[in-house]
Amino acid sequence: MIVAIDGPAGTGKSTIAKLIAERLGFLHVNSGNFYRAVAVWALEHGIHYSDTEKLIDSLKNISITYTQNNVLLNGRDITEQLHTDAVDAIVAQISAIKEIRLFVNEQLRALAQNHDIVMEGRDITTVVFPNAEVKLYLDASPEARALRRYNQGTSNMSIDEIKASIIARDTIDKNKAFGSLAIAPEVIYIDTSYLTIDEVYEKVYNKIQLQGKHMDKEVVMNDSNPSEENIQTQLQEAYLRNLDTVEEGTLVEGKVVQVTNDSVFVDVGTKSEGRIDIKEFTTIPNIGNTVTVLLLKKESRNGESIISKQKADEKLYWKAFTDAYKNHKTVEGTITSEIKGGYEVDLGYGLKGFLPVSKAYVSKEELEHLLGTKSQFYIERLYSDRRVNIVLNRKKWLEEQNEKNKANFFATIKEGDVIKGIVKSYTSFGAFIDLGGFDGLLHINDMSWGHVTRPKDFVKKGQTIEVKVIKLDPAEGRINLSLKHFTPDPWENFENKYHLHDIVKGKVTKFTDYGAFIELEEGVEGLAHISEFSWVKRVKKPQEMLKLGDVVSCKILGYDLDQQKVSLSLKEVQENPWETIEERYPEGKTITGKVVKLTNAGAFVNLEEGIDGFLPYDELSWTSKGKATSSTLHVNQEIQAIVTESNAEQQNIRLSVRKMSVNPWENLAKAYKVGSIIEGTISSITDFGAFVKVQGDIEGLLHKSNLVLQENESADEALKKLEPGTKITAAIIELYPQKQKLALSMKDLAKQQQQAELSKFMEDSGANSDSYTLGDLLKGKGGK
Repeated sequence: MIVAIDGPAGTGKSTIAKLIAERLGFLHVNSGNFYRAVAVWALEHGIHYSDTEKLIDSLKNISITYTQNNVLLNGRDITEQLHTDAVDAIVAQISAIKEIRLFVNEQLRALAQNHDIVMEGRDITTVVFPNAEVKLYLDASPEARALRRYNQGTSNMSIDEIKASIIARDTIDKNKAFGSLAIAPEVIYIDTSYLTIDEVYEKVYNKIQLQGKHMDKEVVMNDSNPSEENIQTQLQEAYLRNLDTVEEGTLVEGKVVQVTNDSVFVDVGTKSEGRIDIKEFTTIPNIGNTVTVLLLKKESRNGESIISKQKADEKLYWKAFTDAYKNHKTVEGTITSEIKGGYEVDLGYGLKGFLPVSKAYVSKEELEHLLGTKSQFYIERLYSDRRVNIVLNRKKWLEEQNEKNKANFFATIKEGDVIKGIVKSYTSFGAFIDLGGFDGLLHINDMSWGHVTRPKDFVKKGQTIEVKVIKLDPAEGRINLSLKHFTPDPWENFENKYHLHDIVKGKVTKFTDYGAFIELEEGVEGLAHISEFSWVKRVKKPQEMLKLGDVVSCKILGYDLDQQKVSLSLKEVQENPWETIEERYPEGKTITGKVVKLTNAGAFVNLEEGIDGFLPYDELSWTSKGKATSSTLHVNQEIQAIVTESNAEQQNIRLSVRKMSVNPWENLAKAYKVGSIIEGTISSITDFGAFVKVQGDIEGLLHKSNLVLQENESADEALKKLEPGTKITAAIIELYPQKQKLALSMKDLAKQQQQAELSKFMEDSGANSDSYTLGDLLKGKGGK
């Protein structure tokens, strides 16, 4: 069968052709793709479209075949090459060449010999298939076509510019010398200007159905022998050939006059009653009942009337079956077996139909139970290539029934009603309940007043359940169902059971980054923020202290009935160790602990779970002067220290190691005063002087300005003479134990020594010290 569709661009030809082909199970062909295939050939072989002679000559090397989704050029799939910019640029010029149009027309006709097709194009009804069984011409006003293209958003032109372009193209197409756009005789003309796609589709399909009725009357059954390729078709044809044989007889009504164990005798108004095998009756009739039979022979050689109840039933059934096809009514059948591409359906009286899998069900859940199902079917196709080839559609009937059921549901059911349904499928947000071919949503939040993690924990697939209708939206077709509304809302009774600061027990149901949800009872959950987990432990994740399903004690910190929120605390039901910290760690107490963390300023030492003391690096040694760093300590090192500060309010404990021993600065101050002579060892040298280590590992500074200089010697030169490890003697010129400051001077030591020698010389010579000078001392030494 050929359905040919002509018409100008923008009338919906392609869309309608695809829909009709899908509905009928026909091959959809866009004739323009054949011209595009020739254009691909020309581009690949470097033939310019203006070289008409060479292009026409090359046609003998071209073979174009067509499938439902692909175009093959000499057996090679070129579908993706058909709509390139290069092809678009030359296809119009190529399609204008008469010889190429003749070539393509032959290709199209050859394709139609082996397929039922729906073909669209510019001259399909006038030139290519003027004798097509169904010829359609889809038209629309330039204004309507311009508006459609403008609304597609694919053009940068204004509506007026698009309209002008369409009118110009129509003029060209209608005035072409060969294959021009024209309305063929006896074509079915449809103006789509003010119709939707669905409305155009229904009009076209109905026209095809009407045309099909006339075709049915002209069908002549093929008399060829059965072939192995299509057993089902051959059986159908054999069956109908039998019907053709008996159609020479007459359907008559007769009365049952006698019933025996194996026969029923019927009076049909002939000389003698006819006998029917009792097996032809599904229900044994009673004497006097009227039955319809087929009169095969009025009188046999034995004088009997030959009649058949079975053949009459078959004839009546076939008439009813063809009427159902023509009038778009359903027939009943049973899905008996699974075959390639779908299912075989037993329609009764020897008829078999093919049910494509795509038209067998609405919901995939049905697939498991299709075999053996008795159902109604629409007849999509009765004949193919003038042979019986029944194709059925169950999906459409189901959809219609579902819509009827759904409309009846919204008309009769109101919010608050209790209904039954079958659990159909799960989603992350709930479960869909089959209410009779249409679904209602049982949201996860409406399964229970409590916390629901997985829908499958509350309902099982395939389970029949009672649910309450809580919301209906007929406009959107939405139905919201509930299980939890069979019981009262626990929040309505919350304040009768719970109070602020109550200690309660609950089960951990869910974790978040910021805390844990704890169910106090079904439907009542509270949040314990992560900051309310512990007084002392630094909790980064709730899972560090809890696991799902744990039953824990907690305190109610607050609640909001409108928001249905409860704030809980885990730490409030525990003793706060900081409240007694000053009693347990008084100042002066010696502790032992492990270093748990190092910072730039000091180390944290763990005293007990969740309680750390801070040890500044300056408190490691009396002589460190802040030089002690993380290199002095390491994590997990066990140390002893003394508590120097304990503050419960600020939750702070400070420690010291150096205060566990005597302060060497105090001992130094007792033993030495400013001016005292002290010995030490040079520990390090800097640009400004040398550090000298004295008793108690105390370091003092010997500034370069306090060195003894030789004649014409600078301080820097004198400093260079010093080396670490050298023992020296110097005078103390500054001593501040509180500031841990000690300053030394070799220059002052030299002065002291000179003064001592001067005093001794004067004492030995009896000179008056008031008039005695250093020069006198030097002269005296020289005189000796």
